[in-house]
Amino acid sequence: MVADGKRVVQNLQRFWDRRGRLFPNILGLGALFSGAALVFHILTGFSLRYGLLLVASLLVLAIVIGLVRLPAQRRRLLLQMVGVGILSGILATASYDSSKFILSQLDTSPYNPFELNRMFGVLLIGASAPQPLIYIAGTGFHVLNGISFAVAFCFLFGRRGVLAGVLWGVFLETFQLTLYPGWLDIKFYQEFVTISSLSHLVYGAVLGTCCRYGLQRIAPLTNGSRMPKRPRASGARP
Repeated sequence: MVADGKRVVQNLQRFWDRRGRLFPNILGLGALFSGAALVFHILTGFSLRYGLLLVASLLVLAIVIGLVRLPAQRRRLLLQMVGVGILSGILATASYDSSKFILSQLDTSPYNPFELNRMFGVLLIGASAPQPLIYIAGTGFHVLNGISFAVAFCFLFGRRGVLAGVLWGVFLETFQLTLYPGWLDIKFYQEFVTISSLSHLVYGAVLGTCCRYGLQRIAPLTNGSRMPKRPRASGARP
């Protein structure tokens, strides 16, 4: 009976060890919550405000449960990785918006690449709200997207560097080109494609560079975004 009990404990430990190593990937996918809420709104018309609250609440609940169950070392590394993703996201989003501004100034058409922020604000707080609040809410959602996508990249591909970041930018741009033109009825389509595509490349390059650098500094033993293995219990089978 004692031997059977030990085997059960060892099996549970191996199961949790595998799940613990997958947790960063789960967090990475979960960090796409704001984009998921937006895609769901575009495809179904469901309120962006309530969709965002719903997926954010589920994500927070899952993270709290997962972090409580993780060993202290892994929990600390995960929180550090979140910090790297957030800081990288801030820098990448600032670079993205700077690129959009510069490119829009070089373009002679009346296309305004920041009009989308106002649209986000209307969806979140309503068209009857004061215009400054609409722009603040919309810009906040835009920045939230930039940071949450960066955290997702940090957990999923952060150790792979600038090329992976550029490909991540292409991935985000592909989704945007697929969904936004029909949803927003964009008039200046060529200008939209040019400015958006180049800006996403800049976003990805900055993101990939910052994530790789940050992960190497805070967690050199994790091999980037991979978590270290928990030591096996004595007598456990490989």
